[in-house]
Amino acid sequence: MMPRIVEKLKYTEVKVLRELLRKKNMGICPICQETLSPEEAALDHCHKTGHIRNTIHKDCNILLGKIENYVGRYGKRFRDYDILFEFCRNVIDYMDTDYSDNPYHPTHKTPEDKELRQHKRRLRAAKKPETKEKYKKLIKEHQERANR
Repeated sequence: MMPRIVEKLKYTEVKVLRELLRKKNMGICPICQETLSPEEAALDHCHKTGHIRNTIHKDCNILLGKIENYVGRYGKRFRDYDILFEFCRNVIDYMDTDYSDNPYHPTHKTPEDKELRQHKRRLRAAKKPETKEKYKKLIKEHQERANR
């Protein structure tokens, strides 16, 4: 059997093929399943084989590239595609799990933390004594709530 000869796409043909594939997908990104406009579309290809796969969002393409490049450079455990696919499937369950009974990470800013930061900024920027007093009071109340 003779090997199949696949031609290499010319740079001038990229835009046409990208739009053709986008329309074939009915304007939906196959990765995130969201609407894909011509401006957001990227022509994705496999860096291992060089074959064009489809048209996806630019940011989906970037994330997919990060995963594939990581596996190629550092992810020795993931070079077996079965392990990589299982990992990707498990990521969904992992991210979808409710962890709200666990404590917050120390670097995470809760809405209360953000409110306190805003009060402190406004206190520093305040010119009038009554405005300064207002924010000092709000900061004190916030700290009392936090200590309960």
